[in-house]
Amino acid sequence: MTAPTPASKPLRPVVNWNIVGGCNYRCSYCVQKHAEGIGGPTEAQLDAGLATLCALPGQWEFKISGGEPFLLKGLPHVAQTLAGAGHTVSLLTNLSPALPVIERFIAAAGAKLRTFSCSLHLEETAADDFLAKALAVRGLLADLPKASFVVNYVVQPGRIPLAATLRRRFEAAGLKFYPQLMRINGAPANYGLIDRWCLKRAFADLQGPGAINRGYRHQGKPCHAGHRYFILHPKGDAYTCYPGKREGSGYLGNIYDGSLRLNSGPLPCAYDVCPCTVPQNRGVVVAE
Repeated sequence: MTAPTPASKPLRPVVNWNIVGGCNYRCSYCVQKHAEGIGGPTEAQLDAGLATLCALPGQWEFKISGGEPFLLKGLPHVAQTLAGAGHTVSLLTNLSPALPVIERFIAAAGAKLRTFSCSLHLEETAADDFLAKALAVRGLLADLPKASFVVNYVVQPGRIPLAATLRRRFEAAGLKFYPQLMRINGAPANYGLIDRWCLKRAFADLQGPGAINRGYRHQGKPCHAGHRYFILHPKGDAYTCYPGKREGSGYLGNIYDGSLRLNSGPLPCAYDVCPCTVPQNRGVVVAE
């Protein structure tokens, strides 16, 4: 669908860093599922990559994900290094690690922690257990006023009533619940007539990429992807955005060998769907 066009948001440079390819979950619907044979960087690669990223001009936000990012034992070191260079750190996790492990990461990021996102996967965990842990982690952020906490959930076709129930439950507990419509190979999944009616009933009040990911269209709009936004593959390869990686047209170099080169300015979006709302919520796509 075409995204709403509110006034342009201030541009906040951001990187989506898929820091490891492996995941301890095997969700059937996942778009960032376990990548067999693609682990994380070596210690030398990580040090070289961090040196490249810490040298980026200005302040950047690093949204770290995977796979499951906590499979990288050096994750707290990554957060501490980026924060020490003046950048900010966000995270997307399935919330499976033990609380002390999560707490070490939060302490390492400190006041530079911004968004702590966790994805609920009912194929791998129970809603009761996840909710209890989510509340515990949210409590760890109490002394970090600039940090936010959000629960992500993929809304599968045929299961919209369950998503609506989960939304009510998590919001009643004081947690932000962020529905994401399912995608297959980057394109929106097919929702039948009944599904679309249920979606409207459950989520019609949620408008725009800050509230729900419906798979928005920005084709032709000026976009800073490749300039003030890029994504990183576990092997260190950088691309303008997820569609740019999928179609092979957005390669920017590699952070581990120092060949990263960013574009000099925004370009018109060339793709049918912008699957990730991280850049959309940070002014990377210029509203018309």
